[in-house]
Amino acid sequence: MRHTAGKTILLVEDERVVAKELQRSLASLGYSIPETAASADDAIRMASLIHPDLVLMDIRIKGDTDGIQAAEILRTRFDVPVIFLTAYADEATLARAKITEPHGYLVKPVKDADLLSAIEVVLYRHELERRLRDRERWFSTTLRAIGDAVIATDTAGEVTFMNLAAERLTSRREEHAVGRSLAEIFSVVDEQTREPLGNPIELALEAGKAFPLPGGAALASGVGECPIDGLASPIIDDRGRLLGAVLVFRDVGEQRRLHQQVAMTDRLSSLGTLTSGIAHEINNPLSAVVGNASHLADVIAMMGRDVKTPGARPTEIIARISDHVEELLEILTGLQGGADRVRRIVADLQAFSRPQEEVRGQTDLRRVLEWATRMTAAQLRPCARLTMDLGEHPLVEASEVRLGQVFVNLLVNAAHAIGEGHPERNEVHVSTSTDGAGRAVVSIRDTGSGMAPEVLKRVFEPFFTTKSVGQGSGLGLSICHGIVTSFGGEITVESKLGAGSTFRVFLPATRTAEASSPAPVVAAPGGPRGRILVIDDEPELVEVIRRTLEDDHEVVTLVEASEALTVLREARGFDVVLCDLMMPGLTGMDLHELVRELDPALAERFVFLTGGAFTARAMKFLDSVSNACLVKPFTPAVLRAFIHDFVRAQRQHQQGTAG
Repeated sequence: MRHTAGKTILLVEDERVVAKELQRSLASLGYSIPETAASADDAIRMASLIHPDLVLMDIRIKGDTDGIQAAEILRTRFDVPVIFLTAYADEATLARAKITEPHGYLVKPVKDADLLSAIEVVLYRHELERRLRDRERWFSTTLRAIGDAVIATDTAGEVTFMNLAAERLTSRREEHAVGRSLAEIFSVVDEQTREPLGNPIELALEAGKAFPLPGGAALASGVGECPIDGLASPIIDDRGRLLGAVLVFRDVGEQRRLHQQVAMTDRLSSLGTLTSGIAHEINNPLSAVVGNASHLADVIAMMGRDVKTPGARPTEIIARISDHVEELLEILTGLQGGADRVRRIVADLQAFSRPQEEVRGQTDLRRVLEWATRMTAAQLRPCARLTMDLGEHPLVEASEVRLGQVFVNLLVNAAHAIGEGHPERNEVHVSTSTDGAGRAVVSIRDTGSGMAPEVLKRVFEPFFTTKSVGQGSGLGLSICHGIVTSFGGEITVESKLGAGSTFRVFLPATRTAEASSPAPVVAAPGGPRGRILVIDDEPELVEVIRRTLEDDHEVVTLVEASEALTVLREARGFDVVLCDLMMPGLTGMDLHELVRELDPALAERFVFLTGGAFTARAMKFLDSVSNACLVKPFTPAVLRAFIHDFVRAQRQHQQGTAG
């Protein structure tokens, strides 16, 4: 029996004799014909009752609605295939019939063989079309529901499909995008340089292969820019014909933020590991500072007694004081050296713990490695000798802080691999070079315990660690790998159990060939005399600033921000307002906001003093204002040079405005 036997057919024919003959033929062929209709209204009513698998429709039927109109209603309402029956095959009738997309035509009188073949073909074709529609609907629904954005184009690069995620990211509706070039709705730029990037669909169509979006790509839309990741692939049928291309992409902003949080957590974990060593590094110079300060007090007291010695002649007093001058200079030099060491350690800690790590620039690996070795010196010292061979290498485009995190992790791992004791027998060697591809290479080699092959294969996997529970998260090397690859580099490791390990970091060079050192700050001689207001809740610091600036400027000092607000309301003729950022009660941020409402021009002359913006509000505030910032501690030379330049710039601005 045929697979279509038993199918229900609705016969629409207004000539009874013809209808009876067709009904007999259909029954003999194994089809079910429960009813026949003589008009369009009867056909629509019966179709709603019996739900036929196929309709045989005479084009010319009684009533106001002919067979062509009835067929359109049946096709639209019931999705049923229609075969037209007609004794008239003129062009005008056929043209009207084609509009309804019929599945076939039979010219009366109809032979049983023709009737059978037409029905078989139409039912089979309709089933295939139904399956195809269902599959297309399933794919379309799936593509519209997934979280990734999907845009499909034809071979000319014109949009044929967009899902909801693509509409959201591009801020374009599908109905407005279809038929337009992808370049009109999808514009990608480099996240750092804002330079336009190539159209990935065009690349995929031209090359006939998949093209990933370049690292650091950002989608530029009407509502701003968002970092994206994705892939463009050609659509090729089983015969190898190019049908178009599809672009799948996603917003990676949140993912990137999560990665940053994980990296920050790891960095703070590393900071916890380094804490005892850092405390030791600070306590050593701090002990020298405390000792020298005490010695200084003793020498000055001794000089005071010499001055007050009864009966001493002036020449004797001068001679005794002169005997102490060299000693005083030695003490002051020791004080300055110790204080500078503490300052550098604190600056290293601030750099390591600050969350603003995505600022990339031309980075000198020598400076980063020197910083990382200072951070880990106390960890390495009990374990091994640190040797360095910093050869020629190019600048790299990266974040100093994030690269520093990589090298700190690698150096700490080297110390752990060696263990404490017998540092004279062990070595951690750090070197830099340039490979054959022009990349900068950093090698960190240790003489530690090394790794077995099964450990070596998994060393960069997240959460993989050979340390005991509570001793390590297993994220350090995974994060190092992620940081290095985010800069377009790679990290490799060679190791042998019992013979140590060598980690190598490869980073692509920037276009600039050589590193440049910052010019030293030199106080400029002379210059305009300015009026300076200093606000800080540390009286000792306020006094130091006053002594540093009072020879060249008029200096007003205050230790209360609320008192400063009163002064600024009454007298606004200050060239510079040096204001501490974090103060109890009214903070420097609060004071700046109040002054900006009072006098916006004066608010622009605020220069913030900070020992480190450690709160979320302070960091957000500094990012939102254009005011300069001086990081504590600063030397008198740096302060004098800064104020000199700032006051001169203010005077030049005033002269330009007046002119």
